[in-house]
Amino acid sequence: MDSLKSKNHKIDIMQMEKREPATEVVIKSIKRLLTTNEIDLGDRLPSEMELSQKLGVSRGSVREAMKILSAYGIVDIRRGDGTYIADTTDSILFDPLLFKLIVSSKNINEYRELREMIELGIIKLAIKNATEEDIASLENSYEFMRKETGKEDFSDETIIECELMFHTALGRATGNKLIQTIYNFVLDLYIPNIYKDKPIKIFAKEALISHRPIIDAIINKDIEAGEEAIKSSVYVWKNLNDNFEENFNV
Repeated sequence: MDSLKSKNHKIDIMQMEKREPATEVVIKSIKRLLTTNEIDLGDRLPSEMELSQKLGVSRGSVREAMKILSAYGIVDIRRGDGTYIADTTDSILFDPLLFKLIVSSKNINEYRELREMIELGIIKLAIKNATEEDIASLENSYEFMRKETGKEDFSDETIIECELMFHTALGRATGNKLIQTIYNFVLDLYIPNIYKDKPIKIFAKEALISHRPIIDAIINKDIEAGEEAIKSSVYVWKNLNDNFEENFNV
């Protein structure tokens, strides 16, 4: 890729609010340059000094921002050479959108509402587009959960794995990769939270009960039953969590 030397003047379009932490100013600047195609995969970023001057932040803030972006796999810091935008998305270990969703809200009710809204759309597409292979994946994930949670002892990590397996299969059944990606973000946010420090045997039992009608609705291509299954599932989880929090003063 070409060096950014000929593109550096375009960084002047970054006008971030002074109220924001300096590291966030730098990260947002890089993000905007990427989204507006001012920089591309493999491009070399301006030096630490140049970014500091153009963005009006300290060199320390630039350095810290680059460490964060490097940890995400978005930039590649090459000692003695400079800092480059990663030349492949395969190295991104922690999705920035997921990070944004995580810090935007800590309210489990908001996660629940987001999940319900998405799943009501997902069930319709799954009923319309699910293949025999998709249905088999759903059945397999259901049986896997039944087997694993039927053991004498299992951890919350086990049920989280089972839930993610089932809902990932549900998202895949839509046949829409964009929806799958968005749904996976929601699952990564919501599912670990609802099982944290909970009576997992009760929750595992309810998960199995709620999954079966979803699979049956897809098999029977019954949209009304599918929507009812999703709403019922969300209602069950809400009651379980609310009762747990009330009884244990969480």
